[in-house]
Amino acid sequence: MKKRITDADYQEEVLNCPLPVLVEFFASWCPKCAMMEHTLDEIAAGHEDRLHVVQIEIEESPSLASAFDIQTVPTFVVFQNGTPIAAAAGMLSKDTLLEMLSIL
Repeated sequence: MKKRITDADYQEEVLNCPLPVLVEFFASWCPKCAMMEHTLDEIAAGHEDRLHVVQIEIEESPSLASAFDIQTVPTFVVFQNGTPIAAAAGMLSKDTLLEMLSIL
């Protein structure tokens, strides 16, 4: 299941997570972000034991958006052991997101 997080739980949910983490930086006003919801739900449900999927709303967590220089939403970042190892922005297919995760 995907989880919405903020600055307050970023350390625990992303940096300290023992599983790889797929982070979506999104905005509530972004139609493309809304269109990605189903895809993220599918990925989270299909890989629940091997992957943690979280969403960060850029207006609720501007310091994280700034730290990662988020210019476009949605932006997806894959973390492993607290380190970002892949990133892509825009509307992405499920296959493209899974390819980003295949490097794990």
